[in-house]
Amino acid sequence: MANVAFGFQEAVFTLESMVANIERQAQTIEKLINENKQLRQENQQLKARIAELEARTKKNSTNSHLPPSSDRFGAKSPSRQPSEKRPGGQPGHQGKTLSQAPNTDNRVLH
Repeated sequence: MANVAFGFQEAVFTLESMVANIERQAQTIEKLINENKQLRQENQQLKARIAELEARTKKNSTNSHLPPSSDRFGAKSPSRQPSEKRPGGQPGHQGKTLSQAPNTDNRVLH
C-alpha cells in the first residue's frame, strides 16, 4: 500500500511540475506573440521609410521641380552623340583662310 501511495504522490508531483511548465511556456508564447506583433509593425514602418527615401533619391532635375544644381548622384549623359569623324577639317575639304595683305594701307601701333 505504501508503494501505491508513493506512486500516487510521485504522479501528482510530476503532474504539478508539468502544469507549471505548461504555464511558463504559455507565458513565453504570449510574450513572443506580442514581440512578433511589435516587430511586424516596426518592419512595416521601416519599409515605408525606405520606399520614401528611395523615391526621394530617384528625383533629379529632369523628373521633378528641382533645379539642375541639386542633381547629386550620377553623371549626366551628354545630349550629343559622339561622331566617328575627327575634329577639324575633313580630308578632301578645300579650306579657305584669310591671307595676309601684301601692302597695308595703314598701321596701328598698340
